[in-house]
Amino acid sequence: MNLRKIVFAGIMTALAGAMIGLAVAHIKERRARPVVVTGAVLGFIIGAGKESIGQQSRIRNAENLTANLDQKEEN
Repeated sequence: MNLRKIVFAGIMTALAGAMIGLAVAHIKERRARPVVVTGAVLGFIIGAGKESIGQQSRIRNAENLTANLDQKEEN
């Protein structure tokens, strides 16, 4: 798995989560830092998780394709 892509996806979604946290804090007229930090942390977790699942899926699909090609060559 490509760790750089996972970290990058996590950072990008953390930024989006932080912006959503800022918007929520502004709407509620509460300048609470924990809301922004929570949004950033949740964004990082969701982004990194999504990217790692996507990479695992691509790896598994490539392995299945290779196994199917090998099986066809044997027949």
